Amino acid sequence: MSVDRLFQHGLIRLATVVIALSVMGCSGSANISDRTPDRDLEYYIDHIDEYEDFDETSYVDLPPVATNEVEHDVPMELMTGSASDDSRTLETVQGFRIQIHSSLDKEGAVSAEERAKAWWQSIPAEGRPESMRQELLPVYLKYVQPYYRIRVGNFATREEAEIALELIAARFPRAFIAIDTVTVWR
Repeated sequence: MSVDRLFQHGLIRLATVVIALSVMGCSGSANISDRTPDRDLEYYIDHIDEYEDFDETSYVDLPPVATNEVEHDVPMELMTGSASDDSRTLETVQGFRIQIHSSLDKEGAVSAEERAKAWWQSIPAEGRPESMRQELLPVYLKYVQPYYRIRVGNFATREEAEIALELIAARFPRAFIAIDTVTVWR
């Protein structure tokens, strides 16, 4: 027998099996009898104690205690409706940051980031530039292949960045102003 003939013979057998299974799958369902129960429902209700031993009285469910105290995460100014008329909004603009460190080594960059944060905490608020009076210094670790760069601050103008650079350069002498996308209040 040739290969084509064997293939046709196998194909015919497969088709026959598929058709047979389809016909068997289409057969009707068995008849369902409409049998009535031997006993009526009242008998089972009367004799349920013979089968059921669950005591629901041991699970007394007390109603929750209502408290009039409500805790909110919303600032108190907004809760009282006395928010300031400050019309400033956050905007993302092309601005400036001060780059204090650049290296190929991630550990060195993380170390420089931690040093910058610790240094900032050691400076009293009065000694900080006007545009940087916040408690936490915004420090950014940015990877631009192949360098890890540590940049600080969010400055909308170069003048603000230059004022901050005077303070930062005293601690990080290789610091310089870098153009970056920043989010500032306007």
